[in-house]
Amino acid sequence: TASGWASKHIFQNDAIKWVIAKYVEADNPNSNGQSWSLEDLRMAQPSINYAPMNMLHKSNHIVGAYVANEMIYPTVDDDNESAEDVANPYIETVGAFWRYYFPDELAAIESAYKEGTLYQSMECVAKSITFESPDGETAEFDYMGPFHESYGAWNEKAGTVRHLNQPHFLGGALIIPPTLPGWKGATVKDLSEFVKSHEDLAADTYASIASERPHLDSKKVEEITLALLNRYSQIDGNSIKDNE
Repeated sequence: TASGWASKHIFQNDAIKWVIAKYVEADNPNSNGQSWSLEDLRMAQPSINYAPMNMLHKSNHIVGAYVANEMIYPTVDDDNESAEDVANPYIETVGAFWRYYFPDELAAIESAYKEGTLYQSMECVAKSITFESPDGETAEFDYMGPFHESYGAWNEKAGTVRHLNQPHFLGGALIIPPTLPGWKGATVKDLSEFVKSHEDLAADTYASIASERPHLDSKKVEEITLALLNRYSQIDGNSIKDNE
């Protein structure tokens, strides 16, 4: 059952499966320490529409496209959640999944949804990134990806919030366990090294998913965590320098 805003963008089409999900929240760091201001999210909303939807952040495995999005302003009564559960505005998206061409992926997605292991993860670049440490120290750099040598010691500081300024959303991914067979050989080695060098990030991501999905066993939580971390281990440092 679609929410009121989303229903007007959905129509009967046997070749499409519609996916409605939370995309990004304002003014609240996610499990990877990234944060976006409400003002920036409002400005960046148009960049989501018509962007590609892929599987597990694999850019060559595009299975649909985003057709609409809306800024949601939660109230205490929304979905029986308390003010402590959801306090900040967030963007919700409607995605068209191309079920006719990807029946196997659809079966996996539907299975994950039924067991509560289906996630949506946004993909974003920005004009600049501002690091903020727990003690209030800040530093701003041109955005070169979530981790880059130009950020120096800020890459490793525990508890640091990364504010992405003037973001541009490139699309998003459907995240499901188990991990795909492509995670073998050099990819697994690279990911393992990335996790070892970013233990705080891995631990925070794992804890966040475990908290949001308490019914999942540790293996499923670990698989989803690795699927998300795999995105960051392969970032090539693209950035947007203007508002084109």
